[in-house]
Amino acid sequence: MEFLRYVAVQVLAYGVDMGGFLYLQTLGLSALTANGLGKVAAGIFAFLVHKGFTFRTPQSESTGKQAIKYAALLALNIPLSSLVLSVMMTFVPHVSGAKFASDVLCVLITYSLTRLFVFGSAKSTKAAHTADAGGAP
Repeated sequence: MEFLRYVAVQVLAYGVDMGGFLYLQTLGLSALTANGLGKVAAGIFAFLVHKGFTFRTPQSESTGKQAIKYAALLALNIPLSSLVLSVMMTFVPHVSGAKFASDVLCVLITYSLTRLFVFGSAKSTKAAHTADAGGAP
């Protein structure tokens, strides 16, 4: 169920990403620059929704620490997706199609990393507290 929530949020974030990408290209920005800026906007949206909806982290969890981890992950994702995009642009004739294909390839990697690196510590802390109290996680 968590993965389905992740995908649903990513679809919405993708609207922000692709919409920003297409809009910035109409302003004359290069595909790679528009890709990076679109990903930043989508990343901010996705972090906020993933925290409360996808991974359902408690409000008591440090949003600041999670935001820093998410930003670090985003900082790795932007160049990775741009690299994949530049490769895909050699195979897919339309830049929007190449962007879509590169983003589909990257989403599986980012789900695992987001779950483990950003929001995973909240779940393991919660499970440890539940186990210490004698309950099941």
